[in-house]
Amino acid sequence: MTTTSQAPESFEPTPLPVARPPGPRSRFPFPAPSRLLIYLLLAVAAALSLFPLYWLAIAAFKSQAEIFAIPPTWVPLPPRWDNFRSVWRETLIARSFLNSVIISGGFVTLSLFLCSLAGYAFAKFPQAPGQKKLFNFLLATMLIPGAVTLIPNFVVLTKLGLVNTYWSLIIPGAAGAFGIFWMRQYIASHVPDDLLAAARIDGCTEFEIYWRIVLPMCRPALAALGIMQLIGSWNNLMGAFLMLRTAKMQTLPVLIYLLQGETRTPFGMLMAAGLLATLPLVIAFLIFQRQFISGVTAGAVKQ
Repeated sequence: MTTTSQAPESFEPTPLPVARPPGPRSRFPFPAPSRLLIYLLLAVAAALSLFPLYWLAIAAFKSQAEIFAIPPTWVPLPPRWDNFRSVWRETLIARSFLNSVIISGGFVTLSLFLCSLAGYAFAKFPQAPGQKKLFNFLLATMLIPGAVTLIPNFVVLTKLGLVNTYWSLIIPGAAGAFGIFWMRQYIASHVPDDLLAAARIDGCTEFEIYWRIVLPMCRPALAALGIMQLIGSWNNLMGAFLMLRTAKMQTLPVLIYLLQGETRTPFGMLMAAGLLATLPLVIAFLIFQRQFISGVTAGAVKQ
């Protein structure tokens, strides 16, 4: 019996559906009308937050009568420079500005060095004896108000002969608990242990590792902490009023405070001095705003 072999029919596989790449996702999960409302609310909030600075700026160019005029003038025409001339002639504002720069610059520099060094030790040496207990004690000191330590600091600095010197406002609080905690958290999450181990194998000492590897990797955290420390030191009225005794050593906050008289306050001079004291902080933030925002938001994204 003869069997005939038939050629197998050609098998054509069923084509699978081609997966299309997803389209570009919108950065905002809200529809366009909702985004417009959000932008409007943010614009209003920004205007309200900037209004005191705007009023300070225009009041510095007004006379005493114009500052309290009703209705107020929103643009001083013509602008008056008499307030700035009076502040320059009647006060030691140039010396006070220099004192504030020296004290704030020294405090920020020393604080960044000590806080980053201590933060590196707490973050990368967990095997040190008593490390956790010491760190918990450090965090507990954040509950103590700064005003409570003013008198003990004054007594200690008096015995050391540092009252009425720049060091009386630079040394106290330079190694603050918040700064150490800030740097410890950043170093622990952004500096890999393998990189430090490789540096130790190459023969680097611990300080060389800290100086050459850890510090360059912590620039956003250092910039953010530096701006926060600069604001606190620049506006330190209570400490400066207690530690500094002579007119040549007073800082800008003390000078502005002393402009207020018992019977009459020259508000024009007060606004002019306040504007001059505010501008350096605004300029510093504008220069380092990218690093500041990067350092503040570093912990928002899981690495």
